[in-house]
Amino acid sequence: MRVIAFFGFSDATLGAALAVAWIIVLAITVYRYSTGTGSRKRLYAVVSMGLLWLSYSLLQISTIVAGLAEITIVGGAVVLFCIGLVAGVRSWRMGRAGSNTESTV
Repeated sequence: MRVIAFFGFSDATLGAALAVAWIIVLAITVYRYSTGTGSRKRLYAVVSMGLLWLSYSLLQISTIVAGLAEITIVGGAVVLFCIGLVAGVRSWRMGRAGSNTESTV
């Protein structure tokens, strides 16, 4: 299987780097939320972005494997994408609810 290179790096390498970066960002965000220095809205927003990017990264990583491993990775990407969409909708609704209460006060 031939993998197209971007600036000398394959899609799988770039996907792995993106995955590691977003896992670190998600860990920092969850830590900040658990210590009380981050808001729930920000948590949902970052989790949404992070999971959407992780799903994209997994699709890039799936280009280096075949068979059952590829199906498993793509399935995981679909699940993370759906969870990311739900987190994004929750963040959006929290933003709308916050703006409605601020405008009526």
